[in-house]
Amino acid sequence: EETRLAYYDHGREPFPKKLQRLIQEVEANGESDIISFSPHGRVFIIHDQARFNHSIMPRYFRQTRFSSFQRQLNLYGFKKIKSGPDAKGYYHELFLKGRPALTTYMKRLKKSQKLLEISSNTMTSSNSSSSPDFYSMTPIKKVE
Repeated sequence: EETRLAYYDHGREPFPKKLQRLIQEVEANGESDIISFSPHGRVFIIHDQARFNHSIMPRYFRQTRFSSFQRQLNLYGFKKIKSGPDAKGYYHELFLKGRPALTTYMKRLKKSQKLLEISSNTMTSSNSSSSPDFYSMTPIKKVE
């Protein structure tokens, strides 16, 4: 219980910033087989949803239903990738490995924006105009 409470010391940390910290800490703790950034640093992937739900979520969130986690991703404009090497991963142009300061610019979508986002929430290979080729881009480097 004490370990769990230590993770809540950050007060009202915005969801994107908390998620960035979560992934960084999980990778540092050798748990990147559960959740990690992709090699290029532009997508994060939950590799083991059951372990994520039971081991990781309770350390960082009071609400531990995966559907609530997905709702937060949608509210902040993350896109789920359905196919290709990053399938099952999530992408947001301001959510990059080693660049937590960018999360400051991520805002929750308003109702009118949410309606527009619902139809474009998933990236597939058949819709290549909206799905960037992350592997042709320069990998993200950590800002010191």
